Amino acid sequence: MLKKTCYIFSALGLVLSLSCATPPGADIRAAAGLANAVQFRDESLPTDAPPIANALDLPAAIERAVRQSPTLQAALGEVRAAQADARQSRLLPNPVLSIVFRYSKGGGSPVTETSLATDLAAALQAPRRIRVADNRLRAASARAVAAAFDVIADTEKSYHTANALRQEVALIEQGAGHIARLLQIAQHRLDAGEGTRLNVATLEAGRAEIRIDLRERRLKLAQERLALARLLGQPSGDTDWQQSTPLPVAAPAWPEADWLAVALHNRPEIQADRWQLAALEDGRALARLALIESSAVGLDAEREGDWSLGPSLAVPLPLFDWGQARRAKARALAIAARHRLTQTVRQTVQEVRQAHAAQANLAAAAGQARGQLTPHQQQRVDLARAVYESGQSGITPLLLAELDVQKAQLRTVQLELRAALASSELRRASGGAAGNFKTKSNTQKQ
Repeated sequence: MLKKTCYIFSALGLVLSLSCATPPGADIRAAAGLANAVQFRDESLPTDAPPIANALDLPAAIERAVRQSPTLQAALGEVRAAQADARQSRLLPNPVLSIVFRYSKGGGSPVTETSLATDLAAALQAPRRIRVADNRLRAASARAVAAAFDVIADTEKSYHTANALRQEVALIEQGAGHIARLLQIAQHRLDAGEGTRLNVATLEAGRAEIRIDLRERRLKLAQERLALARLLGQPSGDTDWQQSTPLPVAAPAWPEADWLAVALHNRPEIQADRWQLAALEDGRALARLALIESSAVGLDAEREGDWSLGPSLAVPLPLFDWGQARRAKARALAIAARHRLTQTVRQTVQEVRQAHAAQANLAAAAGQARGQLTPHQQQRVDLARAVYESGQSGITPLLLAELDVQKAQLRTVQLELRAALASSELRRASGGAAGNFKTKSNTQKQ
C-alpha cells in the first residue's frame, strides 16, 4: 500500500549516502543529482499548480507535494549555492600585476618597477578550504534530504488526518440518522398516547448535540483539506478528492534496536550536524594560519638603466593581531557544533523510541477497538432496540447505547489515525529506513 512511499524514502536516503561517501569531485556531482532528482526551478513556483485528479492516493499525493514544495526548492537552492562554493574553493586567486613608473627630478629615463604576486596564504590554505567547502556541501545536501522527508511526513499526516475526519463525519451523519428515526418513533408513540414527552425531549436534545458535533467535524475536515491542498501546491483549488488510500494500521515489523541503529546512521539531521562539525574543525585549522593572511609571494622586476629581477615576499608583522581571537572563535564554534550533534542524536533516539512505542500500542488498541469494543457496543444497541420496540423500556437505554456505539466507532477511527501517524513519525525519525529494512528482511529470507 505504501510501497511507493518507501521507494521515495529509499531513493532520497541513497542520494544522501552517496553524497557522504564519495570523493570531493563526485560529491559535487552527487549534489547536482540530488537537486535534479526533484526538478530545481529557477523561477518561483506558481501559487496554484495544475488541477489534481479526482481520485487521490497517498503515493501520488506525496510525489506531487515533493515536486510542488517551495521549502524543498529553497533547500535545493542552498545545495546549488554550496556546490558553487565547493567549485570556487578549487580555484586559486588571480595573481596581481603591479607596474610603477618613477620619474627622477633631474629628468632622464623613468625608473620602471614591475611585480607579479599571488596570495601565499590562499595557496597554503587551499586544501583545507576545499575540505571546508565540501563538508558544507555535504551538510547542505543532508538538510535538503531532511526537508524532503519533512514534506513527505507532513503530507502523510495531512492525508491521513483528512481521511480519518471524513470517516468521522460519515459516522456522525449515520448516528444523526439513527436519532432522527428514533425521534420519529417516539413522536408517533406520543401522538398515540403510548409514549412520554420525556422521551421526545431526550431525543431532541440528542439530535441538537449531534448536529453540533457534525458541524465541528465538517469544519475540521474542511480546514485539513485546505492544508493538504496547500501541500499539494493548489491552495485555491478544489478539495473534494476521493482519498483511496486507507489508514495503515500495523505494529512495527522490527525491534526498537534495529530502528535506532538505522536512525543513527541515516538520519539526515545527524549527517548534517556531523558534516558541519567537520567543516568547523577544518575552520579551526585554518584559524591557526591567520598569521600569514595577506602574505604574498611573487617576482619583482626593476629597470633603472638595466633590468633586474628577483623573488619577492610580503608578510604581515603580528604586532597587534596574531590570530588569537579568530582561533578562539573557531574553537567555540566547533564546541557548539559538538553539543548540537549530541542534542540531535539524543532527540533522534527519543523520537524513534516514542514513535516505536506509540505505533506498537496504538495498533494493538485499534485492533481491540475494531474487533472487540465496537461489536460489543453494537450488540448492546440491538438488544436495547428490541426491548424498546417491545415496549418493555423507555427510549433512554436505546439512546445511550446508540451514543456509545458511535463513540466506539469514532474512537476506533481516532486510534487508527494515531497509529498511522505514529508509523509515519517512526519512518521520519529513522531517516526513511523502511527500504533498508525491506532489503535486509528479503536477504535474510533468501
